[in-house]
Amino acid sequence: MYYSMSRLSSIDVKWADLFNANANPSFLDKHYNPYYELIVAAEGTVNLEAGGVRNVLEAGDSLLLSPWEQHHGWSVKEPQGKFYWAQFACSPGLDKFNTTSATELHIVHAERTELRTIEFGHEDMLIVPRLHRNRQRYKLLSRFEDLVDTMRHPRGYFRFQSTLMIADMLGLIANDFLEQSHLDTAFPISYFTFRKLVDHLNNFYESDISRKKLEQTLDYKYEYLCQVFKKYAGISILRYIQQLRMQRAKYLLHHTGKSVQDISQEVGYPDPFYFSRLFKKLEGVAPQHYRDANTKHH
Repeated sequence: MYYSMSRLSSIDVKWADLFNANANPSFLDKHYNPYYELIVAAEGTVNLEAGGVRNVLEAGDSLLLSPWEQHHGWSVKEPQGKFYWAQFACSPGLDKFNTTSATELHIVHAERTELRTIEFGHEDMLIVPRLHRNRQRYKLLSRFEDLVDTMRHPRGYFRFQSTLMIADMLGLIANDFLEQSHLDTAFPISYFTFRKLVDHLNNFYESDISRKKLEQTLDYKYEYLCQVFKKYAGISILRYIQQLRMQRAKYLLHHTGKSVQDISQEVGYPDPFYFSRLFKKLEGVAPQHYRDANTKHH
């Protein structure tokens, strides 16, 4: 079983510590807590039952529990080891899902959030296995040791530091799982071309972006660049340039006292009349009306 977690999730570490299962009789008691809990075996063997499943954790193995999930130790005939644990809140929460094929995990995403005019956030999903044998166990254990030390000796921005640490550990587990699964995580070459093209447009949208200039900068034919941009952005290069210029124009109209003519020149339109017509076509109101409306609202 796996968990999926948005990269935009808000994480808050509540408690973290090192537990010696061999020296603590409460290891066999049933435990519940209202938060997610990440457990990583630190040394020796740890026999831990969770959700009715008995797990045998060796050093570096991780187990991720859901809120209020019952868990307890089992089999004390042989000595038990030590394990790190951390309880944390996560919003939005982690979703459980089962998969029968690695291709169902959809690791690689090529979205249009590179566009500066897009307001929504791209919620890439990290895939974190519930039970995982980590190959980078020493790195993971080192991170957990730092987290426990930070929580035991709180000072300064210890909660912020703790959030970074648990997020880093979840990332380590997710990446390790990805590498062990041998999934194809490569992006197509066209996607890198798209990113270079968007970066160029974002930086030089107010200048005269000609067909020849784009071909020289990106080292591809203009027709191919148009196809690639349309594929990932869903709009044409020309339309995106217009959106960038209008975005800048609206900011200048709202936050400065510059004239419409000066703003037209600044965003790349030498003809202020053409700029005004285009602004009204795209935004629904003339530039001056936009300024007046926002000034009154402010």
